[in-house]
Amino acid sequence: MYGEIIIGINTVFNFAILSFANRMGKAQAKKSRLLLASFIGALPVTLFPSSPLAIVFAFLLMVICAFGLSFSSWGSPSLIVLIGALFAGGALTVFTDMFMFSNALVTVFICALLAYLFLNLLKTKWLDVRTARQLSSYSTESVLAIWNGSINIPTFIDTGNRCTEPITGDAVHFVSLKAVEKILPAQLKEPLQKWNSQSMPQLSAIPKPYQKDTRLIRLQTVQGTSWAVGFKFEKWVIGKGSELPSGYIVLTKQDNRYPEGAGAILHASALEIITNERGTEHVA
Repeated sequence: MYGEIIIGINTVFNFAILSFANRMGKAQAKKSRLLLASFIGALPVTLFPSSPLAIVFAFLLMVICAFGLSFSSWGSPSLIVLIGALFAGGALTVFTDMFMFSNALVTVFICALLAYLFLNLLKTKWLDVRTARQLSSYSTESVLAIWNGSINIPTFIDTGNRCTEPITGDAVHFVSLKAVEKILPAQLKEPLQKWNSQSMPQLSAIPKPYQKDTRLIRLQTVQGTSWAVGFKFEKWVIGKGSELPSGYIVLTKQDNRYPEGAGAILHASALEIITNERGTEHVA
């Protein structure tokens, strides 16, 4: 009876880990296949519990049965299986002695529940790390040249920002007013402070020396339609030296929607530029 309990616990534990790897690695294996692989992986370890070769053999047999024969199909999931096994196995080692019952089904159920709780915690943390990495891949330093001055601005590329200037089709980027306050001409400060985005604006409110490089930008959001002033920038260098195509910036007073640390939200087209730059950098 003791052997059946151990096989049951190992099978449930293996299934929890394989399911975790299946989700995180996007392998899309069927649950029936994962269950069979879990049972197959539990047998060698139960029969030869002290043999390192049996453990290695069971691991390889299990991941191959679950994800396929080719290394490309099981190579990546196997790493996730190993990480999940080390994490959940270590946690179960601590708690299992506290939950060993005379009833085999209760023991298996408790072990399964603990394994899923531990792996769900690992999954949450894993996704947090992935999200942070993705956000960092959209963030970059930059130097903005405008109004005969230049300033360093940390930027974030927003793939949802598709705003363009209606006549030229040039990209529109959003910049925090605070980020450019040092180089903002004094003549522009008052008109921008008085700007009413809800009514039809007049560019005549902008001082004449700056009207040539100024455009009206119509913004469409879930709150409705509004108008903003777009200023054509002279040059904008991002990353390691990649230059953005000609475009416009819209100054924003409220920065609560900006990602932490960012002073500007770039147009989605900037992602291709920074991706090409980083790809070339990796190849080199």
